[in-house]
Amino acid sequence: MKTPVSHLKDSTLQNAPQALVRAAEKARQLAEQTGTPFITRPASNVAKKGKQGQ
Repeated sequence: MKTPVSHLKDSTLQNAPQALVRAAEKARQLAEQTGTPFITRPASNVAKKGKQGQ
């Protein structure tokens, strides 16, 4: 999995994407250890769009 790159200007939030990846991996490992289903969804590509109708 590619490490996400943050383009956030707020220095406090710049490490948030990496932290989310670490948290998801730990959750997956815990689910595997306890026999709990771990549900994921495919990554989506989000694109900025202008105002609707223009």
